[in-house]
Amino acid sequence: MELTDVQQEAARLGMTVYVASVRPDGRPHSVPIVMRWVDDRVVGFVANPSVKVANLRANPKVQLHWLVAEATNWDSLIIDGTAEIVDTVEGRRALWDRMGYDLGMFEPGGPEADTHVFISVTPERALLLRKYGTEGRDGWRAP
Repeated sequence: MELTDVQQEAARLGMTVYVASVRPDGRPHSVPIVMRWVDDRVVGFVANPSVKVANLRANPKVQLHWLVAEATNWDSLIIDGTAEIVDTVEGRRALWDRMGYDLGMFEPGGPEADTHVFISVTPERALLLRKYGTEGRDGWRAP
């Protein structure tokens, strides 16, 4: 499996992704957000401050899990990676029009407002489970 295959499977499974981070006390924190591929990274637009942003600032290791549903034959995709919080005006401007929907619905102040940031994940490992793994599994690791 190549990274392009991972990207195609992610597109097939949809834009809603559970983002799992680790709280300072070691407990997991998982929330659904809309994410898109921007080049070779998975990117989401989120409110700031938030628990997920604080968690990822302290520990950038993250796991992404695409929804499992009957519509996708119960397939799932899990990506482990390292997150970067894009919180500069320049960084937000670079990503603002790349998400595939109108971010102004959530942030009328545009990329200059600091009440939203981007989470940008560099994938390190991916696992595709077909029908919960009963119909096979494919993996990918970064070189």
